[in-house]
This record gives sequence, structure tokens and C-alpha cells, in this order.
Amino acid sequence: MKSNPAHRMRPRASRRILVLWGLLQAGSGYAVDLQGSLGVSTDNVFRGLTQSQGDPSAQADGYLTALHWFGGLATETVKRQGDVSTGAEVIGYLGYRQLLSENWSAALSVRHYDYPGNRYRSLYHYDELSATISWHQQLLLELIASPNTFAASASGYDYGRGTAFAAELGGRQPLPYGFSVDAGIGFYDLRQEVGAGYAYWSAGLGKQWRYWQLTVRYIGTNAEARALFGTLAVDRVVASAAWLF
Repeated sequence: MKSNPAHRMRPRASRRILVLWGLLQAGSGYAVDLQGSLGVSTDNVFRGLTQSQGDPSAQADGYLTALHWFGGLATETVKRQGDVSTGAEVIGYLGYRQLLSENWSAALSVRHYDYPGNRYRSLYHYDELSATISWHQQLLLELIASPNTFAASASGYDYGRGTAFAAELGGRQPLPYGFSVDAGIGFYDLRQEVGAGYAYWSAGLGKQWRYWQLTVRYIGTNAEARALFGTLAVDRVVASAAWLF
């Protein structure tokens, strides 16, 4: 099974891919490997909140790896809060991974989220710095910080742009016949934006068949999330299918 080193990132060819390719080749002296995925999901859920207003979302990712480095571009369809039409979210990312021992590895990465064509693009776009540590690619802890995240509550009165933090712990257990189970829990601190933070979690079953990855996942949030974001935060079942290349 091919795994995405950017941790839950998503593909779009551009000049930035060529720039990344050159940087990775120059920095490593090893062959560059290009991988990615094309898929669709019944909903686009990010940290417990729907980004597509409950509608299906097309998702794609293309990324390069070379020794310790990885980077790429991803895109998916979204409907930001209050938007009536479907738009695109584009994520560029670059990171560095280091083996700590036979079983442990760590990584640092930077990500930029953008919304080309959205009339509120200058408000929505933001950046993140992520630090992760993983054990056997089965247990992963990720700490995330952003200097410029925008968020608005369901009422629209409590909103802002400022620093935000998130912490996520996830686990994955392979099963026979290409099946796997996964579960995760996280907390998103948006006190500077909406005055509070909230918790979210998920549990799912996956199946890899040849170059296809099929997943069904239940995603939930706590009462604070539902009070802040209303129907964006309701518990839901999300199914997805992705072709890996």
C-alpha cells in the first residue's frame, strides 16, 4: 500500500511541481519518486467539520519523495461556510522526514491552503507548520500550528483570523486480505477565532484492492463543536474511493 507522507494531504500539475522536483533532486542525489491518488468522497470532512456542506467531493494528490524530502500539490472540491457554489481548495506542502530508530520516525512539514477563484480568498487562505512522530507507520502523533487561520461560528457573529493549534493522535491496524481498521482523536484550538476549541474523532474500515483504496469512516465531534458550528459539525458516515498511482 502506498502511503502519503504529508499525512492526510490530497493532485495538480504545475510549475511548482517542477520546482519541487529540482529541489529534491539537488538536495538528495537520489532518484525522485512520483506518486499520488485520484478519488471521490461522499463528504469532505476536515478536523470534524464538513467543508462541502455534506455534498460529495472530488479529491486528488500528486507528491514527490526523495530520500528524506517530500512535497507536492493537492486539490479537492469544497463549499466554504456560506458559499452556495462549489469551489476548489489547493494545498501545497513540503516536508523533511528522519528515521529515529528501526521503529520510529519523525517529520516536519509546511502547508499552504488556498482557494483560487473564491471572492474571499484573501481571508480564507492560511498556512500551517506540522511536526509528527510515528511508530511502525501504525501510530502517529501530529502537532500543528498556524499563524493566520480564519474561522467563523454558525451564528456568524464570532469570527476572526489569528493563530490556531491542533493535536491529533491516530492509529492503523492492518488486517488479512487487504483490510485495515483505523481510529483517531484530535483537538482544534480556535480560541483566537471563535473563542473556544473543540474535539473530534473517527473510526473506520479500509480495503485495498490492487490500486484502489476503499474506506468507510464514522466521524464525530463534541458538544462544543456542534454549539459553535451547527450542522457543519454533526456526526456522519463518510465513504471514499481512491485510485493510487
